Amino acid sequence: MVLPEASPAAANPACRLGRRRRRAGADPAVRRNRVAAAWGHALLAAAPAPLLMGLASATGSEPVTLGLAGLALTSLALQVRRLRSAARIVTRHRDNLARLAAPAVARLVAETDAVTLRAGWEQEATVLFADIRDFTRLCETLSPGEVAAFLAEFRHRAAGAVEAAGGLVDKFVGDEVMAVFGIPHAGADDTDRAVAAARALAAAMLAWSRGRARAGLPPVRIGIGLHRGPVFVGAIGAERVEFTVVGDTVNVARRLEQMTRTTACDCIASEAVVRAATSGEARVVAVQPVRGARAVLRLFALALAPSGRVPSPMDRDSSA
Repeated sequence: MVLPEASPAAANPACRLGRRRRRAGADPAVRRNRVAAAWGHALLAAAPAPLLMGLASATGSEPVTLGLAGLALTSLALQVRRLRSAARIVTRHRDNLARLAAPAVARLVAETDAVTLRAGWEQEATVLFADIRDFTRLCETLSPGEVAAFLAEFRHRAAGAVEAAGGLVDKFVGDEVMAVFGIPHAGADDTDRAVAAARALAAAMLAWSRGRARAGLPPVRIGIGLHRGPVFVGAIGAERVEFTVVGDTVNVARRLEQMTRTTACDCIASEAVVRAATSGEARVVAVQPVRGARAVLRLFALALAPSGRVPSPMDRDSSA
């Protein structure tokens, strides 16, 4: 009897196994199981190590419940990871803002919602302006880099005096500093803190000038203006937004600082400041209208630094 010849595929068990696998691969249920397994592996790969160890050691009688719990915990771990990433981004943005603005301003902007910042609000506040006397003469022999270093030193000392008294440095413009006290929450001691900052600023300039005198450099003198009244606080601008304080109170404070250049006093304060302050010596220096003010003002000179004038190199030369 002649037996029929077997085909190569029938004689080869590997070929039969391949056909079974291809038929199994064509089954939709099998494909779904494979996709689910792939997603499960991806989730497990993203899960933290403690979660994987907990799942490996679990011995439950319901494997389906265990699998769902594992997926839920993995999803929770991924959400925690996203929240941590978002927190790092917020912290980085706040740090970048702090490099471009005063720390107190950066903190206030970060903690206040954008709608409130845009709308702004009005409140009472005490405003301080300070400016270096004869800044042009001090810098006429300096290189641009030396001028920048000089301004950086002044701003460092000015910001330290203001912030130590609880004030907010609104801005620096060249050799001028503007500070506000009572933002964002007004207090009964806002004016006292502004006067304390003015005294600390004068003392800082005195100490700086003593060091400069030992190096044969001229002293640094400043003029200070103080005024109290209503102000507007908020983010102003369209494309380029600036958080600042504006109003007649700000304008008058700056005019008072400018008036120190023509009077024999280093700090001029309005009557509103003198009435609100609980301590400090003050004497009337003028009763006159001030540009930007709505009425005639009584202006007072405040005693700031202790007596002790720093000699300049010209004084030492003349005494010799």
